Amino acid sequence: MNVNFTPDQADPARKFVNYTFRNMARLCATDGWDHSRGQSRERLQANLTAAPLGDRRGMVVGRQLFFFSHAYRLTADPVYRNCAQHLFEDLIDNFWDETDGGWYFSLTIDNGLSDTTKDLYGHAFIMFGLAHYLAIVHDDKALQWINRSNDIVLDRFALPGGWFAPATTRDWTPLGRTLEQNPHMHLLEAYLSLYKATKDEGFLRCAARIMSIYTEMLRTPDRSKVLEHLDERGQASGEKGSLIQPGHLYEWYWLVSEYADIAGLAEFKSDNALIMEWANRHCLDLDAGGIFDLVDTSANIISDRKRIWPMTERIKALTTLVREAPTEPSREALVGSITFMLENYCGADGSWHEYLSRGLEPDCDYLPLSTPYHVAMAALEVERLFGGPGAFGMTNSKSPEFP
Repeated sequence: MNVNFTPDQADPARKFVNYTFRNMARLCATDGWDHSRGQSRERLQANLTAAPLGDRRGMVVGRQLFFFSHAYRLTADPVYRNCAQHLFEDLIDNFWDETDGGWYFSLTIDNGLSDTTKDLYGHAFIMFGLAHYLAIVHDDKALQWINRSNDIVLDRFALPGGWFAPATTRDWTPLGRTLEQNPHMHLLEAYLSLYKATKDEGFLRCAARIMSIYTEMLRTPDRSKVLEHLDERGQASGEKGSLIQPGHLYEWYWLVSEYADIAGLAEFKSDNALIMEWANRHCLDLDAGGIFDLVDTSANIISDRKRIWPMTERIKALTTLVREAPTEPSREALVGSITFMLENYCGADGSWHEYLSRGLEPDCDYLPLSTPYHVAMAALEVERLFGGPGAFGMTNSKSPEFP
């Protein structure tokens, strides 16, 4: 795709992709990998040693499965394929509940049971990781686990209100009946990945179900905001009902556009711009730069810390804008966000700052190894602008810009 980047604009874009799938991937495969156990770590400390947490989550394994699969696609380095294969085996050997079905929330580092809760968020990310592993590594065993996982989600998490329970006990008693935005958004992301990987129309129908939840309940009536927490009646209530995570506004802008393209339903784009316009107006720090972590529906700043992942979501949203309206202002906004990311969050050794203060000082002493998923999703969309397949491309091809 030719988006008419100038050489000065293209340079930080290339640097960002290479940082992600070379520097960051190398860090995750070395310091971020428990070589004695053959599994990914949950978190690193600031000095890049393993954080002594004791537990590890299935969600993180699913995210890392996605990340290493794409690192292998872009670099052809067998180290990353080997990591992906180990993660797949780790999931099916250790995290699946052979008695009641479903994926455990967490295990000890020695694979003992830790938290046997079954959470929707974790199931969504494991399905997401399996889809990308299937598409890139071509391990056909992944497909049976994809189908088993989705059967569980549709059967065990469904609630009478039309949405899905945020979590259940090990034997499938719902732990609350509230409507939580975040796991539904990532379930949509998983379904689009699954459809692209398998061409199974059933997954596209599942995606349409999530889109209905988004348009009818999660999105505010003025269509400019997305709510995080709704009660058991599907209504925003109390203090939590007014909370908004700005990163999710950018993420929904990108995701709705992707759904519209994949499903061939362009009408979903008609008012999608309202989401990003509100986020740009109320969630960006126009003085210091960056994106506030948490605001409310009245645009009050609830948390002025600046985590890395909202910036990756803004990059994804801006790549959509550049593809659909490749103007000089849209290109400059994208390159400006990428440059901000590289200069303020990313270290040359593949490390990163998870949080910045309002004044852009590092504000965290650890590196969650769930974060490379966020960075990789943004980098894949940047690679797409140069001819790569993108986050939902689901092929082994890559842009010639990134040898």
